[in-house]
Amino acid sequence: MNTITVYSNRQQAIEATQKQFSPDLIGDFVAWIDRSEKTARSYITNLKQFLAWLRFTEIKNPARPDVINYREWLLNEHEAISLAPGTAAGWQYRTDAAGNRVKVNCKPNTAAQYLRSVCQFFKWTAANDLYPDIAANIHAPKVKHDTHRKDAFTFSEVQAIENNISLQAEQATAAAILANKDKAGRVQRSTEQGKRLYAMYLLAVNCGLRTIEISRANIKDLETKGGQSWLYIWGKGHAEPDQKKAVAPEVVAAIRDYISSRTDKHTGSSPLFVSTGNRSHGKRIASTTISTMLKRAMQAAGFDSERLTAHSLRHSTGIAVMEITNQNIYMTQKYMRHSNPATTEIYINSTAKEEQQAAALANDVYSLFHGQQATDSRGQLEQIISRLNPQQLQKLAGLAAAMA
Repeated sequence: MNTITVYSNRQQAIEATQKQFSPDLIGDFVAWIDRSEKTARSYITNLKQFLAWLRFTEIKNPARPDVINYREWLLNEHEAISLAPGTAAGWQYRTDAAGNRVKVNCKPNTAAQYLRSVCQFFKWTAANDLYPDIAANIHAPKVKHDTHRKDAFTFSEVQAIENNISLQAEQATAAAILANKDKAGRVQRSTEQGKRLYAMYLLAVNCGLRTIEISRANIKDLETKGGQSWLYIWGKGHAEPDQKKAVAPEVVAAIRDYISSRTDKHTGSSPLFVSTGNRSHGKRIASTTISTMLKRAMQAAGFDSERLTAHSLRHSTGIAVMEITNQNIYMTQKYMRHSNPATTEIYINSTAKEEQQAAALANDVYSLFHGQQATDSRGQLEQIISRLNPQQLQKLAGLAAAMA
């Protein structure tokens, strides 16, 4: 489908509205919505992209077909654009470091986010008689919710990443000791960085914290009462640290070990995790930076995939809690701090064991056709039988009896 198709009925639709579209309406809409600062920024980003597209296509008074066209443009590969108020056209191509135009095509979930902002905006303009709701009943791209978009780690993989983080920290400290220039500073900084990454990793994979929650935490949010430590979390959709989370002693020890190594002048009100950079020393470390650090830790341990991100650690936590509690969705919901139990359901039917069985069967099938059938067939049969559950074994025994 041509993403800049001119629909024959567009002009009639525009004339029928008798309204003029103004980019200033976007600013008025963002000022009106009662949302958090982060959500407001998302609306601004999404609507700026739509405005850039309107200028790119030279559409001054958008109509319903234009919104549909915008959706298709997002989903298909295109050269990325952005607003450029200082230029005559009002938009520009996005380029990489070498000056080449960047080509992108949005994933369904991303395109749906962009479109939802557009739909909310025009719903508001219509309610205030500023511009008709040209996006009413336009469907966002279908996003699959039956399976999780991120992979999880097995228990051995979690341990492998953790061990590699410790190893990398030790190597960085050793390299700092060998450095001739600014020896003391390098050693101290390397030690702090290694302990910081280790503590953040434990919070992510053992407590299931999101990167934004790790970033928001302050030192005073970690308390110990009656021998049990708790972290007050500023969770998703909340306005303050009001979610009480139990923390294992080993995780607390790692956090306090990191705090004791810090080189900034910190107090209880200081961020729990801070930057060590020359310009940003002692400042709160951003959630995007935490995501990048955890991703690099995974890659360093040999786990490099688009489906493995910092959120995979939280996903691993959910699967672990579900297994420990014998598939207790209520306890898992509370531990993961989901407001809706439907969100927790993604952990119920984990495909990890099914994938392991499928991989084993694939090897068995290959061996059956290409292996040493004469000498290994009995062993292969025994392996296959060992993977059957009691019900399958009972059926097999019944079949054998019938054949006899």
